[in-house]
Amino acid sequence: MNAYATPAQYTAFAEEPFEGGTAKLQKRLRSASVEVAALTRGAVYAADSSGLPTDAETADAFADATCAIVEHWEATDDPFDVEANAGAVKIGSVSLGTTSSSSDGLSGREKLARRIGQRAMTILSNAGLVGAAVAHS
Repeated sequence: MNAYATPAQYTAFAEEPFEGGTAKLQKRLRSASVEVAALTRGAVYAADSSGLPTDAETADAFADATCAIVEHWEATDDPFDVEANAGAVKIGSVSLGTTSSSSDGLSGREKLARRIGQRAMTILSNAGLVGAAVAHS
């Protein structure tokens, strides 16, 4: 899968520089693009033969959402969703965290927002891309 954003787009989008090399950033952008593809699975938009949006505004929304996810992962230092799925840690009589999973009781959307950040979801929602098949041109 191609990434929906480039390292240059990430640099222009993000508040803070990426901590790591270009190769690592490209991997994160590809991973975030998988998340964007999953979020927009039902969206209707014009795309080329490789599934990339052809409309400039749609392509920008995909790129911005991809960058927002990577930025969220950088801010939380949890690109693999380890913290969000971790339960309590107990050492002797000391317990850190809660006694249940930190995502218990959350809706699917809340769990997703915790994993990828609300900003990416808002970007895609504002562009009308959350919740609707891709029209290949």
